[in-house]
Amino acid sequence: NAQRETLDAVNSGDHDITAFLGGYGSGKSVLGARWLIAKALEYPGSRFLCMGQDFQKAKNTTYPKLYEALPGRETTRLTSGCNGPEENSPIVADFNRQDYRLTLTNGSTITLGSADDYARYAGAEFGAVWMDEPSHYGEDLHDLLGMITTRLRGVDGPKTQLWTLTGEGYNAAWEILEKREDADGNPIGLNVNVVTGSVLDNPYSTDGELQMFRRKYEGTGKEKQALHGGFAAATGLVYSQFSRETHVIDHAEAADRVTGDWRIYGYDAGWSDPRVVVEIGATDYDQFVILDEFYQSQSHVEDAVRWLKQNDKPQGRIYCEHEPADIQKFSRAGFAAIEAEKSIDPGIAEVRRRLERDDNDRVGLLVSDRCQHTVREFLSYKQDHVGTSQAEDHICDSVRYAIHTNEHKGGGLPTSTVRLSGSMNDLTGNGI
Repeated sequence: NAQRETLDAVNSGDHDITAFLGGYGSGKSVLGARWLIAKALEYPGSRFLCMGQDFQKAKNTTYPKLYEALPGRETTRLTSGCNGPEENSPIVADFNRQDYRLTLTNGSTITLGSADDYARYAGAEFGAVWMDEPSHYGEDLHDLLGMITTRLRGVDGPKTQLWTLTGEGYNAAWEILEKREDADGNPIGLNVNVVTGSVLDNPYSTDGELQMFRRKYEGTGKEKQALHGGFAAATGLVYSQFSRETHVIDHAEAADRVTGDWRIYGYDAGWSDPRVVVEIGATDYDQFVILDEFYQSQSHVEDAVRWLKQNDKPQGRIYCEHEPADIQKFSRAGFAAIEAEKSIDPGIAEVRRRLERDDNDRVGLLVSDRCQHTVREFLSYKQDHVGTSQAEDHICDSVRYAIHTNEHKGGGLPTSTVRLSGSMNDLTGNGI
């Protein structure tokens, strides 16, 4: 079955990453936990890493799966008087609950980590890594992968990664596993093997559980993802109309369609979160085109100004996050910087309107394929996350600031921009 195929692949030594992409309840985490413990036993005195989404979630999901996979009884029991893995498993010598580190009787250690604080493991070296549900790690997965890949050295072990996950929309995990690309669309240069397993083939599920899964998901939009583990478009998206096929075009074509040097920009301040500037032009047919993006964490507004200058961006209005000092710096650089209209619901409605087709079958918003962060956010920005810290919305906010404020405060479109009625009906292609 798929679990055996996964184990054969990850143990073959032929792959940098082996991913078990399974439906809900397909035994993914059990497989990952058992594999990691087996490797820790196989290589005495080595170090291994178990990675969960974030500490709060992992301590209730991923970590207990690891404890359960240990031989012994009540290995998951963690109370003030019971240190379950240490006290009840014959292969555990110590469980440090402060550092969340298991030490086995053969001297190997398993660090229980989390993707929300992955930098803390940058100085360590590991023999192998198990990542549980990396499709939930967000855009940090790209940087995390780069770090982990350099940490598989210095100690004994197979020097490989096992990922266990369910496909959750077109996210960073999808880009790595399906497209084999990094955050900038470049080849990742790693040997990746993906095994897909259906929950309906899980030998450890009861007939009642399988029937429940069928009743809940068969024939629904989540069947591919929930039952069979495949990547499927995320549900509940803010911009569900957006698609690569309809709205994303080649950069050369995007630049060719734009009228002259008329530009507007959206700006979102950030430090731990990315600082963002998006450049937007317009076509002769009342369409906005997102041409370029500045997207950088731990950067200053001066870095954004330098990006504008070094890339000879045309001067135009910058609709800004309400940071007076940043607005002044853009203004001194020659850009007409003003506070953005930040109303969320009307702004989202305006962007949604732009994503629709007009009477001539032209969409009102196009995106250059150079703008991978923009594409990624549009494909993953969830309605439930709007206005919360969970939202990956820095580009989407910047686009909303630019488009809605331009409409709301009368920025208009270039004077040459007109909406034609019938003369373009004979043209075809994305965004026409």
